[in-house]
Amino acid sequence: MTTPSISTELARFAGALDYGNIPAEVMDNAKLRLLDTVGVCLASIGMPYANAILAHVEDQGGREDARLFATSVRLPVPLAVLYNASLAHGNDYDDTHSRSIVHVGGVVVPTALAVAEKKSRSGKQTLAAIVTGYEIATRVGMVASKGFHSQGFHPTGVCGAFGAAATAAKLLGLDEGQFAHAMGIAGSQASGSLEFLADGAWTKRLHPGWSAHAGVSAAGLAEQGFTGPRHTFEGRYGLYALYATATPPDLGLATAGLMQEWEILNTDFKPYPCGHISHPYMDCALQLREQHSLAPMNIESIELRVPAAAVPILCEPLEDKRRPQTGYAARFSLPFSTALIFAYGKAEIDDFSDERLVDPVIRELSDRTTYVIDDSLPFPETFPGWVVVRLKSGARLESRMDASRGSREHPMSDTEIFRKFEANASRVLPPDRVQGLWAAGRQLERFDDIKHFCDLLAA
Repeated sequence: MTTPSISTELARFAGALDYGNIPAEVMDNAKLRLLDTVGVCLASIGMPYANAILAHVEDQGGREDARLFATSVRLPVPLAVLYNASLAHGNDYDDTHSRSIVHVGGVVVPTALAVAEKKSRSGKQTLAAIVTGYEIATRVGMVASKGFHSQGFHPTGVCGAFGAAATAAKLLGLDEGQFAHAMGIAGSQASGSLEFLADGAWTKRLHPGWSAHAGVSAAGLAEQGFTGPRHTFEGRYGLYALYATATPPDLGLATAGLMQEWEILNTDFKPYPCGHISHPYMDCALQLREQHSLAPMNIESIELRVPAAAVPILCEPLEDKRRPQTGYAARFSLPFSTALIFAYGKAEIDDFSDERLVDPVIRELSDRTTYVIDDSLPFPETFPGWVVVRLKSGARLESRMDASRGSREHPMSDTEIFRKFEANASRVLPPDRVQGLWAAGRQLERFDDIKHFCDLLAA
């Protein structure tokens, strides 16, 4: 008897999953994921990169199947998700699964809404598809945790394609064989380079959109009988053999705990609009600032203790990170992000602006910031932070956090998630629409047709 491929096992899991056998805690969390992601998407409306993608997809035209968020426009699903999912990553404010380092919601939620809108699926079906996408995207990433990054791939671009394919396949009602083929087809489209780190280019923002585009295309092709390789994950030229050779893959993690451990619950909401690995360092800085009433002028030096795997992303080249060239590049600078908190006690969307790059207080603090590699920190099982400050008086202060705020270990409250949603959505929607959208999302299971929810996202 042959062992089923990973794709087949994932297909069986997805086929067995139904709204009725998903725990209530998971369903409630999925509704918060949907709302958090929608809010994050709305906050990116009108940004130059978003306008460029909008112009591109509108130029393609086509059937009016799925809404572009905050517009009166509907387009074919692949074009709708290319735009909507790319919005999710504009401010780097979308959730992150720490063990896989995948931004899941930004891929899965726009995919689910677009496919469900086209197919007139219910709120319950949409939520089940969202959970399916989360569980598969995270497990695909966990198999080679840190491995994709070490070879220059952005895990969201790679693993997100499988999450989107799973989400779309669930809503399309693909059978086990078609679902497995969708995984195989997605494997030939998964991509995402980290080269954006060199100069703050916009390509990272495109990765969730392209993953969603790849996933819905893979599922749609499989529905029509197109085939994909059976062993797209574990094969000789499979995902891990090509994209993550620096880290021995633990293939068992791809299917371990399905229907028992829900990785959607192990996915962190983001309290700040920047690279997620920075967040615990920023909270450590905030704690020190508030507890000791620290004034920037009294800080002699800032030492950041950082796991080695995070250094290339956030700390090197150090001089470039101290002097990011764009507001977007600043979102992936640990010296800038911690200096911002020490200087002003907050980090909001508008704080990562080109104007802040020349702020003399932030620059001076960034110049006093160094890092030390410390692999005793529990990364990436969680996102930890450790900040040591020396004052001009000679005093030494430190703060350590072993899990990011917004994680299962250190959760954000529903009220905090709502306030984040409110601040984001209010950038483009009036207050009554924001309140209505939140209320509708919290009761999504009551919708017989998800189109009615999507209509709340009209211009």
